[in-house]
Amino acid sequence: MARAFIFPGQGSQRIGMADAFINGFQSGREVMEEIEDALSFKISKIMSDGPLEELTKTVNAQPAIFATGMVCITILEKEYGYDLHDSKYFAGHSLGEYTALCAAGALSIDSAARLVKLRGELMASACTDKEDYAMVALLGVGSDVISKLTEPYQTGRNICVIANDNSPQQVVISGHRSAVMDVSEESKKHGVIKAIELNVGGAFHSPIMWKAAIEFDKVLLNNIEYHDCIVPVIMNTTARPLTSKNELHSCLVAQITGRVRWRETVDLLYDDPEVDEIIEVTPGRTLSSMMKRAYPDIRIRSIETVAQIEEFIQDAFK
Repeated sequence: MARAFIFPGQGSQRIGMADAFINGFQSGREVMEEIEDALSFKISKIMSDGPLEELTKTVNAQPAIFATGMVCITILEKEYGYDLHDSKYFAGHSLGEYTALCAAGALSIDSAARLVKLRGELMASACTDKEDYAMVALLGVGSDVISKLTEPYQTGRNICVIANDNSPQQVVISGHRSAVMDVSEESKKHGVIKAIELNVGGAFHSPIMWKAAIEFDKVLLNNIEYHDCIVPVIMNTTARPLTSKNELHSCLVAQITGRVRWRETVDLLYDDPEVDEIIEVTPGRTLSSMMKRAYPDIRIRSIETVAQIEEFIQDAFK
């Protein structure tokens, strides 16, 4: 049976999301310590104790979500003997792409943790007054409809773009608040049944992040060692499987300002006859729920508890 593992992005965080993995397994504690050494701060305390407002800050949420995913897959491998490198694909939504790349061996845990921390800091600093910016999830229509509505909002201080093309029924727009709200209101005349403003710290995956992308590019050029992917990783900005380290740099820089092509990623996984099951790794089940709505017959499960790990292992080793 061929499997694909997917990893969530910012917004999936919750208090206590890694407690059972860290407290219950030595390997979980060890990888958490390795990540915290790279981060140079105790993210596990915020993950366990909160408050939620602190955990939700971009600079904390991104490393916390990355750490939770890495702790979980380390336990799968070291405690239960599951070989993730037998997988057909890895993929991650936005921030989750770093967990996918680390799991695939393209980035070391140390490098990935430092990049996630820097990425969060740069993205937060790109929108110093977050009240001027917004991201809104539009439910009920796809990117074909929303692309036409965002066409007039592409320059200056009037930017609104598609940040996440999540599914045929969900698109996230991002940009200057006034433009985003204008498009949100107009979209209701074109089939959108609900518009939900996201609790994020800026206009992510939009041209407004250009300064963050430039600074990120400098760090990637000088301080990061890449490796070829042991398992192909479907990249956000291309929706294509990547194995060569030669393309990795440009993809990571482009992702700061570019669209997350998750709908196309899901289509690739769904249409591949060799992929028998998709597993969403903790925290949360946002991706699996969204994919189930788009493809009710898709075979997908989420792993966010020890019991779910054990259930998965029983099925995997049958």
